[in-house]
Amino acid sequence: MPRNEVLIVGAGPSGLFAACELARHGVAVRLVERDLKPHREARATAIQPGTLEILDSVGLLPPFLEAAEYIRGARVYGAGLTELRAMTLKGLGCRYEFQCSLPQYETQRILEAHLVSLGGAVERGVTATKMTPDANGFLVELVHKGGQVETMHPGVVIGAGGAHSITRNSMSQLLEGATYQGHFLGADIAMQAPFPRDQTSVICSQNGLLLLSPLPGGRWISFQDLEEEVQSVTAEDVTARTEVRLGGRCRPTDVGWFAPFRMHRRIVSRLAEGRRFLIGDAAHLSSPFGGEGLNTGLHDGYDLAWKLALVLRGHATRSLLDAYAVERTMADRHSLDVSDQVHQGLIDIADTVRQGREVPAEVVDPVTMALALNARSMLDIDYAGSPLVADYVADGSDSPEPHPGQRYPDWMRFGGTSHRVLVFGPVKDSEALARLEQRWSKCVEISHDPDVNPVRAGLPMGGVVLIRPDGHIGFRFPSAEASAFVALDRHLSAYLIPA
Repeated sequence: MPRNEVLIVGAGPSGLFAACELARHGVAVRLVERDLKPHREARATAIQPGTLEILDSVGLLPPFLEAAEYIRGARVYGAGLTELRAMTLKGLGCRYEFQCSLPQYETQRILEAHLVSLGGAVERGVTATKMTPDANGFLVELVHKGGQVETMHPGVVIGAGGAHSITRNSMSQLLEGATYQGHFLGADIAMQAPFPRDQTSVICSQNGLLLLSPLPGGRWISFQDLEEEVQSVTAEDVTARTEVRLGGRCRPTDVGWFAPFRMHRRIVSRLAEGRRFLIGDAAHLSSPFGGEGLNTGLHDGYDLAWKLALVLRGHATRSLLDAYAVERTMADRHSLDVSDQVHQGLIDIADTVRQGREVPAEVVDPVTMALALNARSMLDIDYAGSPLVADYVADGSDSPEPHPGQRYPDWMRFGGTSHRVLVFGPVKDSEALARLEQRWSKCVEISHDPDVNPVRAGLPMGGVVLIRPDGHIGFRFPSAEASAFVALDRHLSAYLIPA
């Protein structure tokens, strides 16, 4: 019974990206997938601006930009295609003020090719059938496509097997929450539609709800409501139903993948147990109307990888892994809230139009709109309150942002996999800074007066800030005095191991 260090179960986007990131951090993984070949289903298609930043930071963005359609906004239409709501990503203030839209199978193709380039591979036709604790940790049974049974004791298991995850079941975890009312129909269609191809369009009429988002090659991912009594759907049904919801203006010329399904808002109570971790749909399910489910899974894998790599390489204590569940539970619940707001908002408008009532005019508050756009774009993830976050700036309404826990807006200017300390302003005790740099040389890089604006680091008057490998601020001190370096050393010692 061989003992592998890391086993990832499930080669969907979350499992693939986690494997890629662990490989980038120098950790070999074993990635198994029960399906014999990749699927050709469009499924989750939206990649949000916050996720594009992550892909850029790891050198993986170019193939996504080349393969995708760019979505720069969204509009909601009522009867007669009158515009009811509009949203634009212009002015987000980040590097990518658009979403990328491409079929999920294309996302998986890009990620798998990247994994291969890093020396990894997907073992297809391998199903994890049993995961039980024993005297050596826990035993995993793998059944290969030819029927051979293999047993192993992995050091770490990452469950990325989707809603029916065996890893989650072995942890006695349930996807707690609710199933949204009604059935829905997702489909990948080709159609000459009267909508711009740089936006998501939601059409509400007395005939029902239809969401269209562009895909490459003149195609669209579509979602529409489906009557409860409908037992089965054909490609011809997809064509007819879409034409009806568009008032006969156009009809699909081709229907690829399609599937009836229900939408959920669910999450586990614990993302980790011992050396077992959950990411992606194995941990949470959200409405596709929000376009955040795939993204949240990628963020899970990205976050777990840097923490797990530091621990496995002997540079961090177990407490760093404990913080994975703390931080990603906060982020995942926030993403579910955002998706739920989008879902409920669209359903409310669709019901109002279906009943022949007037949709109230939207009251737009610029501040509220900006916050909502940041949330939709996954730029507002905040780990404040995590044990990995410390702030020595006095609390108060005038405390400058970004604060520790939030994303540092210039984080992509610093590559690599290390923590990075930015010191702004004169240093009175240069020897203290030199000692700090030597003590943490294996996992921390220090830059004195870097060519970045300290205001954007939440330190308008100068000081010391720690940027974590994931681009979030982990520590802030409003001066560069010796006390700042003492406090930073104490903070790093809480989860890292010095050289």
